[in-house]
Amino acid sequence: MHFKDIDWNSLWQEARQQKSWKKKGNRDWDKRAPGFAKRNIDSNYADRFLELVQPEPHWRVLDIGCGPGTLALPLAARVNAVTAIDFSSAMLAELEKRAAEQGITNITTIQASWTDDWGKLGIPEHEVVISSRSLSVVDLQSALEKMNNWATEKIFIADRVGSGPFDPDLFAAVGRPFEPGPDYIFTVNLLYQMGIHPKIDYIEIDQTKTFATKDDAMESCRWMFDDLSPDEEARLAAYVDERLEHNEAGTYYLRRSSRVKWALLSWEKRTV
Repeated sequence: MHFKDIDWNSLWQEARQQKSWKKKGNRDWDKRAPGFAKRNIDSNYADRFLELVQPEPHWRVLDIGCGPGTLALPLAARVNAVTAIDFSSAMLAELEKRAAEQGITNITTIQASWTDDWGKLGIPEHEVVISSRSLSVVDLQSALEKMNNWATEKIFIADRVGSGPFDPDLFAAVGRPFEPGPDYIFTVNLLYQMGIHPKIDYIEIDQTKTFATKDDAMESCRWMFDDLSPDEEARLAAYVDERLEHNEAGTYYLRRSSRVKWALLSWEKRTV
């Protein structure tokens, strides 16, 4: 078989069917929004992302799957304007609350998903379009084409490398097999077939998660699984007890044996 005959979009869809973690809907993310926002404040991910992206003052940025504003908030201080879209109303509410607290006025929030008609929602083209850790879609090619169509200058995608934020040790402790599903290499190959040759950088971060209570840590770990049996729940609790440590700030953090790595894919619209 010749490389050009490989259907990377179909392979992406097949690999998604094999992944061990379950897909989350907007209600799931609504429930997780407050804790997710708090934990992202302490992450160095945004600093590293912006260091690589080098925002420019004239940019209008479309942030797809913006979450609680992990990138939209720091970006707003360095660009003309940010349009932040997410399918979770609670995530957008967290973003709006934090923007108000910080006196940020150049962020527009819109509740929307990848598959919505952005034109009908009044979302215009932007100089720059970003998808940061939010490319969990069924139709990868359509999502990439959509990003490319809505950008006039540059596109940035932060995509998972290998297991990404999912801890293989956690699955092993519970007694379930771990299959991470498709990562950035599928995206790179599909872009290549689309005539796009992205630059690739990597963001490696310490993904030590901080929690207010042990129950919060348990809930965060439980998030990755479908319904756990009583035996699996006990295994999960034992894993958390073993890895959870108390720090001087009065909170807890959960150790993991490996660092988290993301691939930052980028290209200029004029090169397509």
